[in-house]
Amino acid sequence: MYSALKNQLKQHYDQLPRGGEKTPLLSKAIEIQTKIYGEMDEYYKHEKHPALLKSHIHTLIAENFEPKIFSESPFFYEMSLRDRFCWGTEDLTPSSWLRIRTRPTVYNEHPLVEFIEKHVLEYFQKSAGICSMPNSFDNDHHTIGYTTLFAEGIDGILSRVRDAMKVETNEDKYAFLKATEESCIALCSIAEKFSSKADEMLKEERAPQEIKFLSMIRDTAKRIPKAPPATFYEGLAMLLFTREALATLENIGISNLGHVDRLLGKLYEDDIAAGRLTESEARDLVTRWMMYTDIKFDLENSSWPETSTCIQLGGCDENGNTVYNSVTRIFIEEHHKAGFVNPKLNCRYSKNSPDEYLKLIGKALTAGHNNFVLINDDIVIPGLVNNGVALKDARRFVNGGCQETMIEGGGHTEGAGIYISIPRILDLFLRPDERFGWIHGIKEPKSFDEFYSEFFASLKSFLNTIFEQRKIRQVYHKVWQHCPLFSATQDGCIENRMDYCEGGASYNFSTVALVGLGTTVDSLYALKKLVYETGTVSLSKFKEILAADWQGYDELRREALSLTKYCQADGEVDKMANRLLSELSEFVGKAENERGGSHIPSLFVYYYFEYFSAPLRATPDGRRNGDLISMGCGPSRTFANSDITKPLRSMKNVDFTACKGGSAVLDVQLPLSKNLTPDIFVSLIRSCADLKCPTLQPNAVSPKELLDAKVNPDKHRDLIVRISGLSAYFTALTPQVQDEIIKRTVYNV
Repeated sequence: MYSALKNQLKQHYDQLPRGGEKTPLLSKAIEIQTKIYGEMDEYYKHEKHPALLKSHIHTLIAENFEPKIFSESPFFYEMSLRDRFCWGTEDLTPSSWLRIRTRPTVYNEHPLVEFIEKHVLEYFQKSAGICSMPNSFDNDHHTIGYTTLFAEGIDGILSRVRDAMKVETNEDKYAFLKATEESCIALCSIAEKFSSKADEMLKEERAPQEIKFLSMIRDTAKRIPKAPPATFYEGLAMLLFTREALATLENIGISNLGHVDRLLGKLYEDDIAAGRLTESEARDLVTRWMMYTDIKFDLENSSWPETSTCIQLGGCDENGNTVYNSVTRIFIEEHHKAGFVNPKLNCRYSKNSPDEYLKLIGKALTAGHNNFVLINDDIVIPGLVNNGVALKDARRFVNGGCQETMIEGGGHTEGAGIYISIPRILDLFLRPDERFGWIHGIKEPKSFDEFYSEFFASLKSFLNTIFEQRKIRQVYHKVWQHCPLFSATQDGCIENRMDYCEGGASYNFSTVALVGLGTTVDSLYALKKLVYETGTVSLSKFKEILAADWQGYDELRREALSLTKYCQADGEVDKMANRLLSELSEFVGKAENERGGSHIPSLFVYYYFEYFSAPLRATPDGRRNGDLISMGCGPSRTFANSDITKPLRSMKNVDFTACKGGSAVLDVQLPLSKNLTPDIFVSLIRSCADLKCPTLQPNAVSPKELLDAKVNPDKHRDLIVRISGLSAYFTALTPQVQDEIIKRTVYNV
């Protein structure tokens, strides 16, 4: 049924470059980029305000891009100015001019910024294996203020901007407003070019369905995004067009396509009641709307198919009303029916979630559709509120990129700016390395409490170093990070007359991802038991044993491995985890970022649990050099426990609201068998809600099928697995990642 659209998409995206690959569309994109770069170089001679520079780029893009319309789709969005595998953050888009042209000036004026970026950060990440700060400012993990667009449209935003311009006397603030106005006009001009293109295409002889879709685009692109959507179709068009256009115009990753059932539910109901739409027509629209990402990113042949494309489902609205409706059902069922891997399905749940909603997810998951993550509202919302977020805003949270928490329309949470390996800091604290002298070594603490205090002081010292260096970089990176159009959709920016990158939005958090919590807690507990309580081994001897990678000390290693671990529902160990998380959160929350906001901790670690494992030496929990460390808020990999009730009961012993709304993710591998039914899955999620489990990332697999797929990939091309914050076709993954998934514990249900 959708083969014609798939062929159109594939034909187009096969011509887009992958990482600079020479293709027909690359030449055209470079031609447009070169032209705009030249005009911007001239404009730069008399205009230096970064917001006005960025908005002028938007005007030039609107004038020079060529819209691409797929006649088998009723949606308009493709500008062909990005790399095939780019969702907004790479250099091909002309908007990269601001960063590329102004960076040398910043480096010239502030050489410390360049030194930190080129030497210090690479040292921390590649040599020490202790942290990763891939971005000076997280230019991914953004969400547009879709709620504002659905209420006002661009015309409503423009009206507020122009009212503000009438009374604003501050030159800098007026420049921001002027830039916002120009960018809003450019966005509407882009939509109008799609309308004109559709009208031009309608002059050719077309099949009836093509005529229908092109007519829809011609008429709708005159209204959207200027006006709020009035129909279900217009709502879908608003979400897709603004996401794709802003990613290109602002050179940032717009990771969330919207809380679709909350935003579209009433539009759907109104259309059905008025006879404008049937359910089958809505399903067709949704399928065509979701289709492009998998094809654009060539997921069948991608060994790491990250697309940073998510939709939000379920949860509640800003008034606390449960969100579950026909739109929820249509998206989940059509996603499963089509076998999509994207957009990622980020599903919110709580104690109030209806059984029908959870069973709908369970039905797809127990059929092997491993595309879900379930985020607990009862953890995230109180955490955000405790961090100063207004309740109605907290209820509007979404997750994007992977599970990074974002307040839709409330600003940027910098979801993945910093990843820290806590076990590596403990490793270097126990056995100092002169190459990494910035972590002070252990003295000779006489008690575990003294040991813990010194370790925590070392951890805080390192974090302070990271915060200080990031702040130095970020202050100057703001010069090229201005995004007046994105800012216009964020609460506070127009009122404060400030770009979001300068702290103009209502909320200005930065997230710190803490990697290896379980491994750290188990190691601390082993030290407490074996050194300070039983006296089985002295601290100095323990350090020698770790330096030997446990070789020759099998009996002591067995004893360390046999100790109770975190996520075994043991009160003492879990209490230690709760203490470490609580104290880290309190400390992290006191560190101010460059936008005047605070930091929040996260236990979402992407695949850094694997990246940070190789340089990590043997740890006191019995783990050997290079062995994998724990994932997210889950258990370490030093023991196999097939009883799922234990990690779930441990979740109740740890207060994950301490993450202040940051994601805490528990990965669970479930058996894909007759024992895992939709009803059993509902019971599992109900238990998660009762036990205050945070975010659950399930993977329903057959170990036998995984092993066979590795040997006979052609028989299992449709096998989908969850890696971490993304899903993938198992047979496309590298053998290393395949093996890691195969070795995960499969829990009984």
